[in-house]
Amino acid sequence: MSKRPTFSQTLYGAAYYHEYHPIQRLDADFQDMADAKLTVLRVGESVWSTWEPADGVFNLDWLEPILDKASSRGIAIIIGTPTYAMPNWLRLKHPDIVADRKTGFPIPYGHRQNMDYSNPNFLTYADRIIEKIVTRYKDHPAVIGWQVDNEPGVELLHNPSVFEGFKRELKEKFGSVQQLNKTWGLVYWSHSINNWDELWVPDGNTNNGYDHEWRTYQARITERFISWQAEKLRSLIPENQFITTCIALGRPAQDIHTVAADLDITAVNVYYATQDGLLHPQFRVPSENEIPAPFWISATGPNNVFHQADLAYSVKQDNFLVTETNASFTAHVNTAGIFPPYPGQLRQVVLGLISRGANMVEYWHWHTLHYGAETYWGGILGHNYQKARTYQSFKEIAGLLAQQRDLFQDLKPVAPVALLFSAESKWGLEFQPALRRSINGLNHGDPNSYERFFGAFYNMFFDSGLGVNIIGANQLTDVNDFVLAHPVLCIPGYYIADDKVLEFARMYAEKGGHLVLGPRTGYATTNGTVRTSVAPGVLREGAGAYYDEFTNLSKPAKVVGAIGSGIEGTSFGWADLLISEGADVVATYDDPFLSTYAAVTSNVYGAGRISMIGTAPNQELGKTIGEWIAQGLEFEHPAKSNSEAVTISSAYSKSKKKLNFIFNWSWDSAEVKVKNDSLDIETQQKVAENSVVQLDSWGAKVLLEE
Repeated sequence: MSKRPTFSQTLYGAAYYHEYHPIQRLDADFQDMADAKLTVLRVGESVWSTWEPADGVFNLDWLEPILDKASSRGIAIIIGTPTYAMPNWLRLKHPDIVADRKTGFPIPYGHRQNMDYSNPNFLTYADRIIEKIVTRYKDHPAVIGWQVDNEPGVELLHNPSVFEGFKRELKEKFGSVQQLNKTWGLVYWSHSINNWDELWVPDGNTNNGYDHEWRTYQARITERFISWQAEKLRSLIPENQFITTCIALGRPAQDIHTVAADLDITAVNVYYATQDGLLHPQFRVPSENEIPAPFWISATGPNNVFHQADLAYSVKQDNFLVTETNASFTAHVNTAGIFPPYPGQLRQVVLGLISRGANMVEYWHWHTLHYGAETYWGGILGHNYQKARTYQSFKEIAGLLAQQRDLFQDLKPVAPVALLFSAESKWGLEFQPALRRSINGLNHGDPNSYERFFGAFYNMFFDSGLGVNIIGANQLTDVNDFVLAHPVLCIPGYYIADDKVLEFARMYAEKGGHLVLGPRTGYATTNGTVRTSVAPGVLREGAGAYYDEFTNLSKPAKVVGAIGSGIEGTSFGWADLLISEGADVVATYDDPFLSTYAAVTSNVYGAGRISMIGTAPNQELGKTIGEWIAQGLEFEHPAKSNSEAVTISSAYSKSKKKLNFIFNWSWDSAEVKVKNDSLDIETQQKVAENSVVQLDSWGAKVLLEE
């Protein structure tokens, strides 16, 4: 039975690897930590070969001095199980454990997360090392919790035993090959099978139904592995210790809304583009080639930080932990990313994460490594161990968190907008992309199509100042309560669509909510095959609009709003060619072909309305559409600014007091006019109603409404 942990203050710390130091640093590290008011460390998750240097030979005592030092300084400890980085002796003894990235092609040794964690041999050894570590340290007074594994779901497993398990689950679900043939449409290209042994391996698959089942099966493997570890630990640890894992939100073999089901609290890793990558609005960054981050961080702007935080909150619809985030630059092996944050940016991001429900923020990591793949992944201390700028920033932020103690704990973000997220639709649009990207001058389908659709609509609300609560398709509650909690429900890119979710959306609008539909929503079934109904299917009548055709956009399309709407800007990538059959046409295209069709429609339905946005908005268009949507809400912004660089995130404390976190994402100072009487929590100065406060470059203030 999972339990929700409680903390007396917002935890602030880092991952700590004393075992990686080339010199003895234990006493100096803990003195520096104490001076900086660090309150939490994560340890132990990366070094199975240290815990067990040879098969059955255990070295468990090395961690004790670290935990003892932490306990004496009042620093809390989270211990990680080391199952994501297996020792070489285990690979050599059981080569079947190594994960096959493609059928018959095991992953070469030399990295991490290269094992098949459904393999019984692997689970036997994992079980043994987990029990040894947990039994040894479960009663240590410094330990508050356990992290099982690390960033699970990084690989799609193609091992023979995995494929056999896949076939077994297909048999259980479909019952017969005849039903499978019918559901997947295997008559096409003579893919029909006569028995289960005729099913081909997934490497060359071109069938969308197959791909959908394969991806959901891979997510179940990951979920079962994490649940297995959680159950193992729960049988061993005291009741006052929690269990989590650190989720990397973009891993391919996981569904974030199911992977943490058996954990006590969500923990995520949040990485972002620093320096000019945090400028707002985003168009201030000149081009994609100048994103100040390694290639695997593809999005810029503070909206990317808040997007990840809102995803983290959505996993359990509750407060969460940040187990890793940028302390400095983030360069991995063979990647370039040496961009230490500008002064003030670390403070902004910490306050931003807290404003969206983070109860802990940990950096990766305490000290910068001197060897290995992450030699240039900067820590709080640099290679020379000096207490330089990053350390001083940490100390300043820790002082603010210590000053506030429990004020920032369990904040509930203000979120008038619910935004539906679907891992299955993400997989569906990876397999059959809607959007394009250019590689070496040639256009290909973009496997990040769902992220681009979803991100455009998230940004639409972020840029218009409306807080977002991201909702999993499996998290919809009573429809009447949902309307009261979220006056807007937006569903973009929901390609693999459950009929129950679509019916919920229809009822939501009927009972008074504003339902906003984005491109591709409702187009395919939960089996991954395309529907025969006229889009948007069950929502057509309520939307008062439909479409028969859709098109890629080879260049941005200008969108022009109806008089009074304020909508303007350009769209990218895609257009559902909307035709009104009673709905108001709120915006059209300034284009010789597209002008025949609507870009945005809106229709009163029951006590609410349904609006359709047939394209992906750029930043300007999204902001103006978001402001148009906000006109219909009983929502007032807590402050206004003369600068586009200013954003506001609001949340309620445990005592129901409203905190407004105000940020200036630029080098220019900004003025902010505050709507209500407030208190600056840092200076303890009163801020009168309608007075103006100054925000320095890369500044942030937290105002408590009185």
